[in-house]
Amino acid sequence: MAAQTVLLAAVTSTGVGPVKDFSKLIDKHAVQVVTTGDPTAVTVLLEGSLDGTNFDIIGTHALTAADIVNDGAIFFDVDSPCLHVRLNLTVLTAGTTPTITAIYEGMQTGDYQSGLHGVT
Repeated sequence: MAAQTVLLAAVTSTGVGPVKDFSKLIDKHAVQVVTTGDPTAVTVLLEGSLDGTNFDIIGTHALTAADIVNDGAIFFDVDSPCLHVRLNLTVLTAGTTPTITAIYEGMQTGDYQSGLHGVT
């Protein structure tokens, strides 16, 4: 079993987590967000990049009240190829000393070399 990639580790305030770099395009993304301290609002952005410097939003995930009561949720984003990902916690409201931990897993599908045929 592969080690988990934790991109937000028990964070207590909003902000960007570390960058996960890949050696090939990854187009399917799964994020498990775990909450503690019963926050009232949590929003996590999944951001992707081709150059590792300029990031764009792949997905926005606002946890529902039920997600928070159940201490988290799992979200999926597909058809978003990138070489680098990071998570950005943009909303963390109220609760009793709330923390957010987010685990990431990605995979590659398809033939990304097909667009390169005939290119010299």
